[in-house]
Amino acid sequence: MSFRLKPRDDRFFKYFNDLADAICEASLILKSFVENRSDPTTNLDKINEVEERGDLILSEVMKRINNSFITPFDREDILLLSRELNNIVDHIQGTMEKIVIYKVGQPKEGYVLKLVQVLEEASQEIKNAVEKLPDVRSKSNEIIDSCEKIRSFEHEGDYLYRAGIALLFENTQNVIDIIKWKEIYEHLETTLDYCENVSNILKGVAIKYV
Repeated sequence: MSFRLKPRDDRFFKYFNDLADAICEASLILKSFVENRSDPTTNLDKINEVEERGDLILSEVMKRINNSFITPFDREDILLLSRELNNIVDHIQGTMEKIVIYKVGQPKEGYVLKLVQVLEEASQEIKNAVEKLPDVRSKSNEIIDSCEKIRSFEHEGDYLYRAGIALLFENTQNVIDIIKWKEIYEHLETTLDYCENVSNILKGVAIKYV
C-alpha cells in the first residue's frame, strides 16, 4: 500500500505578493495626494478599498493555514509576516484618514512629502524581497540585502520625523494645528517602524531556510 503526500501549499506566496502589492498601491496613493494636492476624501476612498483588500487577504491566510498539510515554512512565520504586511497597509490608511478627519489640508512642510517618499521606497523594497521568497534558498542573500535597505529607510524616516517635528513647532503658531500634524508625523513614522518589522521577519526567514 502506497501513500501519497500532499504537495506543499505554495498559495501563501501569492498572498504575500498580494499584500506587498497592496502596500505599494496604498503608498503611491498617499504620495500622489501629497505631491499633486489632490482631493483628500477621494484618496481616502481609494486607500480604504486597498485596506479592505488587505484584510480579506489576511483572512484567507488564516483560513488556509489551518487546512494546509505542508506549508512553505513555519506557520508562525507565515502568520506573523502576513499580519505585519497588513499592518503597513492599515497604517497608511490611518495616515490618510487622519488628514481627512482633522481637515488639515495639504502639508505645508516638506518633511511630510519626504517621509511619504521614503515610505514608498521602503514599500517597493518590501515587494522586491517578498517576490524572492519562493526561491529563498537560492536568493537568501538578495532578500537580506533588501532587508538592510528597508532598515536604512526606517532610519532615514526617524531623522525626517525628528526634523519635521522640530520645524513644525518652530513655524506653526496654532497649537491645534501642531497637535494634528504631530499625530500625522507620528503615524507615518510608525508605519516605517512596521516596514522594519517586516524586514526583520523576512531576514529571519531568509536565514532560517537557507
